[in-house]
Amino acid sequence: MMRSLLLLWLSHLFLDFFTGIWPIYKTISHIDITKAGLIAGLSGFIGEALQLFSGYFCDRGYRKKLMMLGLCLGSCILLITLASDILSSFFILLLLMLGSASFHPAAAGFTGLLSADHKGRNILFFASGGAIGLAVSQLVFTSLLTYFKGHAWILFVPVFLLVFALSRYSFVESKSGTTFSFKNFLGPFLRNRRALLLLYFTQVANYSLVQAFTFLLPDLMLAKDCHNWLCMGGGHLSFILCSALTMIPAGYLCDKYGHKTVLLIVIFFAVCLFYGFLLQSSLSFFSTTLLLTLLGGCLGIVNPILVSWGNKLVPESPSTVSALMMGCAWCFGHLGSTWAGCIVRAMENEPILRTLYVMGILIPACFLFVLFVPQMRSIVMESKNKSTIA
Repeated sequence: MMRSLLLLWLSHLFLDFFTGIWPIYKTISHIDITKAGLIAGLSGFIGEALQLFSGYFCDRGYRKKLMMLGLCLGSCILLITLASDILSSFFILLLLMLGSASFHPAAAGFTGLLSADHKGRNILFFASGGAIGLAVSQLVFTSLLTYFKGHAWILFVPVFLLVFALSRYSFVESKSGTTFSFKNFLGPFLRNRRALLLLYFTQVANYSLVQAFTFLLPDLMLAKDCHNWLCMGGGHLSFILCSALTMIPAGYLCDKYGHKTVLLIVIFFAVCLFYGFLLQSSLSFFSTTLLLTLLGGCLGIVNPILVSWGNKLVPESPSTVSALMMGCAWCFGHLGSTWAGCIVRAMENEPILRTLYVMGILIPACFLFVLFVPQMRSIVMESKNKSTIA
């Protein structure tokens, strides 16, 4: 099991590494924020919306093929340095998002199948790989651009080796032999619709804010006259890295105390840290790094906890429910970048800060959604009653 988990962890590291490139590339290439946000949101919406369908086919025996396809498509973001206009950039971003839609439900499904008793721990460990890849993406990418004279194509080499390793490895697999029908497709969600709907809204709200914040973070660091290291990827590293470190202990806490309790505590601290950071007009290098680290540690683990919770509610369809909690939520969450770009254009004074003030209301919205999710015991009883009636 450990070998499978490590291979999935490494694959997730590379895939999410690629998703972190666009926010810093648009800043160093001086691309208009509104246009950059528009194509990021549209490509994310179109690409990630397909996760639900790829998740369905993952649960029917195509997990490994879709995971390998996802890594190949995701690496296409390395071609962004060849883009000559905003339209070509859009199509490259669309390939990246299609790769994400193929990879995430497949890899999360494999992870969920590794252990019936430790889904929270395994999925949070898997998610930590993605968080580490996302955290180092901007610093590594900008360094490679400098070293290789404007390109980062050297990263195609480890991707090829990883895809080859995946093709030779046999994962624990499960699949349904049923043919496609909307009854089979929607069945797991209808049986737990109240809980999954609230978790879905939580995911949309949280991911929208995270997308907007990471999209604007390089510009926010510049607006606050922060150290150049923070502006060129260090702030992004600080924001993402702590979530990678807290995901594994968060998995243990979820298995022990319940997902709802952990989420409510995490979201409460997130809203305090978010506005505490924005309201500070001047911060030292150390204080900025510390606040970004703590904030990222809180906001970053909401997503994998929700995925883990969804897998626990619908254990028979791990890839499909992972696709619901990720792709079907992320497609709308990616529009957070679009909304951020539009709000920035509408603001006259301190547009970056004011935009984040407005979008910060999504954090208390997350708290309310989680608060009204029924407890696990109530969900189980409700499902049994529906089965009895049927």
